[in-house]
Amino acid sequence: MTEQIGRVAARKLLATFFSVFIMSMAWSSWSIAVSDDVVNETGTEFFGMTFVFFLYIGGFVLFYGNLVSLAIEALQRKWFEGADWAYVLILGGFGAAIGLLFPILPFVFIGVLTAVLYGMIDKWLLKRQGQDKANKAFCIVPFLVFLLLWGYFQNASAALPPYTAAEAVEFATGGEGTPIDRFPKEAGTWEGQIEGYHVRRTTAAEKVDDGVYEVTFKEDWKTGAAAGSWMMSYLVDRESSTFHREEGHMPPYDK
Repeated sequence: MTEQIGRVAARKLLATFFSVFIMSMAWSSWSIAVSDDVVNETGTEFFGMTFVFFLYIGGFVLFYGNLVSLAIEALQRKWFEGADWAYVLILGGFGAAIGLLFPILPFVFIGVLTAVLYGMIDKWLLKRQGQDKANKAFCIVPFLVFLLLWGYFQNASAALPPYTAAEAVEFATGGEGTPIDRFPKEAGTWEGQIEGYHVRRTTAAEKVDDGVYEVTFKEDWKTGAAAGSWMMSYLVDRESSTFHREEGHMPPYDK
C-alpha cells in the first residue's frame, strides 16, 4: 500500500514538473516571438521568463491540479475505467478554472493546455510503470529542448549597442537624495548665483575602458577674493555606478 502511494505521488510530481516546464518554455518562446519590445539578449529573457512562468503555473498545478486529478482518477476507476481520453478532457476542462483568478482569455487557454498536457503525461507514465520501463529519455529531452531554445534565442538576438557617455551620465544622475542631484542631468555646465557666490556646476563623462566611463561632477564657486571647488566622480557601466573619488571641499552655501 505504501509503495502504491509512493508510485502515485512520484507519477503526479513528474507529470506536474514536466507539464509545467514544457508549457513554460512554450509560453516564453511564444511571448518572445510575438513581442516587438524584446530586442537584445533574448536568451537571457527566455531563461528568466521560463523560470517565472514555471513558478506561477507550477504552484497552481501542484496544489489545485493534483487534487483535481486524483479526484477524476477515482471517478474513472468507478465509472469509465480505461477511457483515458475522458480523463484528459475532463482535466482540461478543470484547467480553465484559472480564469476565475485571472479572467484573461490567454491565461484560460494556457490553463487548459497545461491540464491536457499534464493528463497525457500522467497517463503515459502510468502505462510505463505498468510495463516496468524506465523514463530516463523522457526526463532528459525537455532539458535538451530548453538548452537548444536558449542557445537559439541567444544567438538570434541582436547584439547590445555600444554603451555611450550619454547613457552613463543618465545612469549616474538617475538617483535621488545625493549631492549630485543639483548637477546637470546631461553632460554640460550650469552657471548662476547662489547666496552671493558665482557658481559653476559641470557634469562630464570620460571613457576609461570599453563600456566604462568616469562620470565627474565638479562645482566651482567664487565671491570676491574667496574661491573654491569640489569634485566627485563615479565609474559607470551598463550594470552599475560605483563611487570612484572625491576632491576639494563642499561649498559653503551647502553647509
